[in-house]
Parts: sequence; C-alpha cells; structure tokens
Amino acid sequence: MNDESDDELPSNWEEAKTTDGRIFYINHQTQITQWEHPVTNKVKIIPKELPFGWKEIIEKNGNVFYVDEKNKICTTSDPRLAFTKDATTQDSSTQYGHQSNALQILYGIDLSNKTAIITGANTGIGFEIARSLAKHGCQVILACRNMTKGEAACSKILKEQENANVSCRKLDLCSLRNVKQFAEQYRQECLPLHFLILNAGVLNPKFKLTEDGYEEMFQVNYMSQAYLTFGLIQSMLTTNTNSLPRVIAISCESHRVESPGISMLNGIISDRLSPRSSNHFDHLIAYGQSKLCLIMFIAEFRRNYPQIYSVACHPGNAINTDLTRNSYLYRFLVTIARPFSKSLQQAAATPIFCTIMQCVLNEPTIYYNNCYEGSPSSFVYNIKLTEDLWIQTQTMIESAFKKQPLIV
Repeated sequence: MNDESDDELPSNWEEAKTTDGRIFYINHQTQITQWEHPVTNKVKIIPKELPFGWKEIIEKNGNVFYVDEKNKICTTSDPRLAFTKDATTQDSSTQYGHQSNALQILYGIDLSNKTAIITGANTGIGFEIARSLAKHGCQVILACRNMTKGEAACSKILKEQENANVSCRKLDLCSLRNVKQFAEQYRQECLPLHFLILNAGVLNPKFKLTEDGYEEMFQVNYMSQAYLTFGLIQSMLTTNTNSLPRVIAISCESHRVESPGISMLNGIISDRLSPRSSNHFDHLIAYGQSKLCLIMFIAEFRRNYPQIYSVACHPGNAINTDLTRNSYLYRFLVTIARPFSKSLQQAAATPIFCTIMQCVLNEPTIYYNNCYEGSPSSFVYNIKLTEDLWIQTQTMIESAFKKQPLIV
C-alpha cells in the first residue's frame, strides 16, 4: 500500500478504474479525465487478483460490489485501489525493497493448499512470518521449544483470524534426539511440506553447551536446523505441488565476521566451530560463524538437492525480537535503535519474498537482502569449504548419536 502523501488527490479529483484494471482520474470541476495522477504524473494499474478473503459480486443489472467475507463488509469501492502499482514497472518483484512489509508481498496470494513449518515461530520475526502466511490460508506449523508459548502464539493468530490453520509442535534444537523425533513423527504422518523456514536463533553472551556437548549457538542456529532439514527431505520431495518445495534459512549480515572455524587455508576446524570450553569463545564471533555455516549449508544443499529450492536471507539489523533476551545491554541497544530499524512486518518481508515469489526460482542467488539479490561472504562460493562443512556436520551429528546414521 502506498502511504506517500504525494499520492493524495487534490479536491475535486476522484480516482476510478477501467474494466481492464487501469487507473484514471476525474476532475469534477472541469469535467475532464486523464491517465496521469494530477500530482505525481504517475500512470498506475491495480493488481489482477482481489485481496485474499474478498470476492466480487456482479448483479444482473450490472452493478458491482465487493464482499470481505471475513469481516462481513460489503462495499462498492474496489479494495484493490489501495494497492495500485506503477504501470511502468514490468517485473513485480522490483517494486519491493527495504521498506516493504510481508503482507504487501502476500497481497492477492492464496496459500490455502500450502503447508509451512517455521522454527522458533512463537515470537519475533518467526511469529510475524507465521501470522502473515496464516492470514493467506497457509497451514502453518510453529516448531517451538516452549509449547506454552507456542500455543499462546497460535491463539494470538486465531484471535485475529478465526479460520487460520495453525498449530504448534515441540522442537528443541538443543537436543538432536528431539529433532530426530520431530522429523520422524512428521514423516510417519505423511503430511505435505511446501515451505521449511529455518528461523530459530539464539545469541548467548555466556558460553553454554547443549546436552549433545556442542556450543549452544552453533547447534541451535545451525547444526540442529541442518539436521531437521535432512530429516524432512522425504516429506518435501513427496509433496504434490506445482512448484518446487522451498527451504528458507534466515541468516544475517553478521555472518561476515571473523570465523575461527572456517579458513581458506586450513578448511573446516570442527573444534573451533563448536568450542568445548570458554577458552576459545567470543559470543559475537560464535554467533556470526553459526550464521555463516547456515548460508554455506544452503549453498551445498542446493547443489545436492536441486529438486528443492533453497536460499538464505537477511531480515534486517537491530530488529526488536527475543534474540536479545539473554543480554540487558543488547536489549538496551535495540531499544535505542528501534526508531531506525525495521518493524517485525518489514523484517518478515524478505523471508516471505523468498518463500512465495516465483521469480526467485530462476535466479542463482543464494542470499537475499531487502527483497533483492545480495552478495554473501566469499566462503559461501568455495565449494571445497561447503563440501567439507557438509561432511564435518554429518560427523558431528553421528558422534552425538554414537555413530548412528545421519539420515533419520
């Protein structure tokens, strides 16, 4: 929706549309019409599809009115007039940028035949992605460690939209065994899976090990989500769909920090990817490195499974989420930066863009930022390193399972 004040019409002017969706302007004082906006001189069109949940009614006498079935609203004004597009824009994807929000990108999209799993979706960006997809009919499964918070998140979505198809399932990324159980149960139920969104993340100022013996940020932000992806491959490949299933990994620009466990000279050093003690631990480096691993995993996954579209993306900087819950300092800094950072709806835009836009399927881009092609660290393009990380990850998971096979 365009909120620019320049698009406001002067007095005596009215906006209308033709049957083929072109916008024209009527000056009631001079009784003239024109295609150009009287202030901006832009020529606009409206989308072909009605917003999700609306339908058009044409009476026998030719009168047209529109019904919002959810809110029980009936109007003679076309709701698409609030979502006009510049007629000079040929590629719909180019209209999105850093100020776009998720619901703008989802405008007119019916996802009622799609199913998505979103990790860490009970709060923050993950919740906003879940909420936005659910509003457009998608069956959304919130994969959460805390079921109480997960159920509360589902209730919040259902309060906004009573017919939303949302549920939550237990997923503790600090436990590889729980990840295995999640994937096994999902496969056994033979449920479809169109979108797997790897959103969960943690930022720990203090050194912590999981029950599997790995540094918590490395396991939660990367290894467990990679393992989950492996476990759900069969569900994605057996899903009946007219488009490729998708894996969307939410990384961040901090993946560019120094990476002690990843080196062009020495390759992948597993003991530095996941240090066993606080002696070699710097929380900011560890966090950035875990996000780098996630993008490198996506690059290698795309090469190994071209039947599944996989991509990483950056939602934005200093977003007000629960990521900073373990640090009073970071919470304070995010609060200060809030007027200059994206809202949660804006932060959800790029992940949603990668999830539903058709144009991305034809692009070699591995990393998106602000709904546009980004350029990740050069490590991502080093096939020897991504292959090495792929193998080392399998070895580390197998070690946690006492040499049990990786593929669950």
